[in-house]
Amino acid sequence: MALLTAVVGCGAQEKPLDPPPPAAEQETLRAAEEQAALLTPPAGCTEITMGELTNGIERTPVQYGPQPTYVGSFSDQGDPAVADVARIRLDVNTAPGVYDLATGGTNLFTCEQCVWGVQDSGTSTAKTFVAESGTLMLALKVSPQQTIGALANVTLRQTVAAPPLYAPYTGTVPVAEGECRWIRFATWNTARHGGCDPREGSLTANISGHTCVATNRAADDGTLERSLGTKTQGEACTYTAATSEYELATTDCEEGYACTSAWGSPRQCLATCDYMAVDPGCPSGTVCGVQGLCQAQSVMQPAGFDFDAALIGEQCTLSFAEFCGTEGARGVCANVTGSGPSYCYPYARARSDCGAGEELGYVSYPLSGGGYDRTYGFCYPDGL
Repeated sequence: MALLTAVVGCGAQEKPLDPPPPAAEQETLRAAEEQAALLTPPAGCTEITMGELTNGIERTPVQYGPQPTYVGSFSDQGDPAVADVARIRLDVNTAPGVYDLATGGTNLFTCEQCVWGVQDSGTSTAKTFVAESGTLMLALKVSPQQTIGALANVTLRQTVAAPPLYAPYTGTVPVAEGECRWIRFATWNTARHGGCDPREGSLTANISGHTCVATNRAADDGTLERSLGTKTQGEACTYTAATSEYELATTDCEEGYACTSAWGSPRQCLATCDYMAVDPGCPSGTVCGVQGLCQAQSVMQPAGFDFDAALIGEQCTLSFAEFCGTEGARGVCANVTGSGPSYCYPYARARSDCGAGEELGYVSYPLSGGGYDRTYGFCYPDGL
């Protein structure tokens, strides 16, 4: 399905264990939990707990945000019939380590590691609580969407919306004499069996005998498949689903090729790629397209994916096009001011990859199940 909008402003026989964090990180988590057990809530704060978090593909319908956002719930503090939503948002480039949540300043616009919740979400009495202090520990990172981590001694203050008030990121400021919530210690785990990172250079992108097949549009989240055949670009292929959640699907494609129906039936082997790589490595006559797959431009265009000849920074001929620039230097044609011409803005995955005075916009793809995928990002001059 074509993009509609751009927004700115081997199978195991037994159940395997979840991938464990490295020993040093495990010790850090244990120490933090032991210390948190000795703490008491700050004066005037109500202690809450956090339930299991899910990433974009684990949600129903699938919802991938412009930066990795894990969603779950907090223990109920308001109307028991209404959910209290919990969220953690990380920058794509957030690396394993320990982070001080005070850095964000209780502002959802400025934080790179963000923790917040919405009490009675979706109602007229909803209240937003944003972390003003505490510790976030990222212990393991399979991909930006698949991580293991913990929160400790986190104080969340009631906030209200503050400029900027529009997409892609909005601000928040504390409410004077507002309510307070406190998390003693909580963990999350959004890693899944067979999870991998399709991006060039990742530890799981090129595992012998396997192919890391992207699960989102911008290909920064994926699942391993066993590649048991020799078929390559454009050949009809057979995909055999895993017989249990603890096994992997198999295909008769060669390693590095996904057996996909992304471009219709029957399934065909298509080379996997990273559109952000200097050389995506696609076979001759194809380009690195959505979902990290190499496909002919002549196939993509009739399906609604437009290409513009403008290079990065140049004015576009089309008002909107999913692809401008060249292989290794791709961008999107967008009009971020709402008037005047469109320009070719460089694609980027992480907000932190944008330069001074720039912001990360995103391309929003509606999904057939009713969700969305907003992982295709681009840097544009803020304040336009």
